[in-house]
Amino acid sequence: ISIVYFDLGKGNDYLYHGQNRFIGVHADDELQITTKQEDALLPKYPREIFPEYYIIRVNEFNKVAKTPLEEWVNYLKTGEIEPETKAPGLSEAREKLKYYSMTPGERHAYDEHLNAIMIQNDVLSTAKMEGLAEGRAEGRAEGRAEGRAEGLEEGWAKGKAEGLLSTARKLKSMGMPPEDISLATGLTIEEIQEL
Repeated sequence: ISIVYFDLGKGNDYLYHGQNRFIGVHADDELQITTKQEDALLPKYPREIFPEYYIIRVNEFNKVAKTPLEEWVNYLKTGEIEPETKAPGLSEAREKLKYYSMTPGERHAYDEHLNAIMIQNDVLSTAKMEGLAEGRAEGRAEGRAEGRAEGLEEGWAKGKAEGLLSTARKLKSMGMPPEDISLATGLTIEEIQEL
């Protein structure tokens, strides 16, 4: 597929399709499939085997875009994507355009913001896993001390709670906002403020 932004030949259409024909340079004959190849190959001409070509002459497109292809050609010509577009891929292209239309400073700030969010999510996830592991360990230890029948269940719950409190204390000491700690541990904001 060739997308051209210059005048290429004469014609009224914006989309052209072509196939290969192989003509002998000296004998001026067209290359044909041999009898032996006819049984093995379903296509009978080289142009049916080799690639097809499309030329999109963007400057010649002067229509209202109705089909997905026309929506893409309209975008290639104008650089604008209609809000109600249904063409596959154009919504994603719109998001990329927003990103690339930012100044280098804005783009850097946006990238740093995304990195900060990923780091924060990793910290929360790690802290939650550590808190749960610590809670399980403490719950098991207390459960064994109190006895298998009653202690295991109560100890695990208490250990889990202690683990969550320990995790909350660590996150609070790191300066994380109470709302984020609450999301990570399930504790209320009041419980977090009392730590």
